[in-house]
Amino acid sequence: MHANVLSPKLVTSMKEMNEKVVQISLTNSVYWNAHTLAITESGKLYGFGAGDKGQLGVELGANQTERGKPEQLDIDLR
Repeated sequence: MHANVLSPKLVTSMKEMNEKVVQISLTNSVYWNAHTLAITESGKLYGFGAGDKGQLGVELGANQTERGKPEQLDIDLR
């Protein structure tokens, strides 16, 4: 389980992908779990953070409420 991060932090797992992030969208709330979506230069969409209510666009596993690391979502944005 990851705690909400309320100030900008480098997402090292995205840096390791060697893809340039061109757009990012995030939520930041102390009242509920935040999530982040990132689009790369090649048009790939990644999501991470809270997802228990479908915020990430995918169904999480049983008893899973979030993704700790960015995972590519199966959506073609090109």
